[in-house]
Amino acid sequence: MPTRESMRSRLEAWAGFWRDEVWGHDWRALRLVVGLACLVTTTYIGYVYAQDIMVDGWQLWAWAICLSLTVLALMPAGRPRIHWDWTWIGLAILLLASLSTRITALEHVPGGLHVDEMGVADFAMRQVFPEPHLTIYPFRPGPASQPALYHYLVRLSLLIVGNSITGLRASSALAGALAVLATYALVATLQDRWTAAFSALLMGAYHYHVHWSRIGLNNIWDTLWVPLMLFTYAWGWKRRWSGGAVLCGLVVGLSQYFYTGSKVGVFVLAYLIYWLWRQDPDRRRLVVHAGKAILTAAVVAAPTVLSAIRDPVPYFDRARIVFGWQADAIAVFSGGRFGFPVYVDYFWTQIWRSFGAYIAVPDVTGFYGPGVPFLIGLAAPLFIVGIFWALRNRQPIAPLWILLITFFGGFMLTGAPSSSHFITSIPAICWLTAIPLGWLAQQGRWRLAVLGAFLIMVTDLLFYFAIYVPSAPRDLIHAFPPGP
Repeated sequence: MPTRESMRSRLEAWAGFWRDEVWGHDWRALRLVVGLACLVTTTYIGYVYAQDIMVDGWQLWAWAICLSLTVLALMPAGRPRIHWDWTWIGLAILLLASLSTRITALEHVPGGLHVDEMGVADFAMRQVFPEPHLTIYPFRPGPASQPALYHYLVRLSLLIVGNSITGLRASSALAGALAVLATYALVATLQDRWTAAFSALLMGAYHYHVHWSRIGLNNIWDTLWVPLMLFTYAWGWKRRWSGGAVLCGLVVGLSQYFYTGSKVGVFVLAYLIYWLWRQDPDRRRLVVHAGKAILTAAVVAAPTVLSAIRDPVPYFDRARIVFGWQADAIAVFSGGRFGFPVYVDYFWTQIWRSFGAYIAVPDVTGFYGPGVPFLIGLAAPLFIVGIFWALRNRQPIAPLWILLITFFGGFMLTGAPSSSHFITSIPAICWLTAIPLGWLAQQGRWRLAVLGAFLIMVTDLLFYFAIYVPSAPRDLIHAFPPGP
């Protein structure tokens, strides 16, 4: 245990750091004050309007200004050099290819709208600026406890593309395509370019990701936000550039206004910060990077956090409904029976179905319901190999990612496995599946690795477009709702 003298010396060291390098430096002190002032402003907005339903709309612009000022104030003066090479052309081609598989024929493939998509479209058209100076408070929960701010994005998409299925789903298709690039960036930063390339290629054609990129809900955005928050922090840390931490905080804050799976990403980020620091134990840099990330995230997320604190019922209502360890859920499972044997059976069933979702147990919901597990064909055994290979080589981020999503999105909830609850794991799934292929390529057997990736991609695309779509998915049957 640290002695009293060692604790005193540490406190004196931190006090000296604060006095000499932060508060005693005019420019750094000013930037910190700007960030704190923006935090006070967004917190105040969140506190005052947390229980309001309709507002004038200026709150959104004030929040956006505070967000921008914070990022500008906390960004360091210098910029790391970016090396331009042929990789960028390849990534541009991959982006276009990924976007084409996600945005083509959105009106007809896989069919009509899910009832939840209808609700999103109807809410966006009726509640987001139905009058010039009246709109739903953007930082409160909307339908099914989903943040209302996402519906502003949907409303914008409908205005640009048109009030149609394509207009509703266009933002999801774009988010899905960008998520492929974010996954490449993350894996290239934490591992190597071969594995990153295979991860992105597999994700670009992955049937599970393609489908959810063609659904007009906010779930798919988690596959962009989570790898992006991990990438920006890791990239900035490795280049000793605190701007990466600022961008990380921005992404973390924005992700709180989308699907709840991104909150699991924050736990993965916390471990990543610790993992990176253990490899390069620079306490001063840790304080600067983590501090900037936390302050930026707090400025962005403060309104929704205050909304949850002041009016928790609508914010947590959906979580209460889907929580799997309550009497109603267990009664449905057991036919109304209770007791220790029932609880043990329920426990093991939740374990089996949640962890089996990747290679054995199909999705049970009408959001997708493909009749197959998340991984099919060659991808399934490669995924298992990738988990053990990552653990063997002390690359814990992707396995931890999978474990947390499986626990919080499967084991703890009803109806496991539900594809909507596991969607945040998709980048980690593709990363782990790509690890054996990346290893083969590094050993000089790149032709075999490319062949394996090609077989997986063809299998996924043929399954989705040639088998699943013609099967007429049972819940994707509704027409676009009429306008207000």
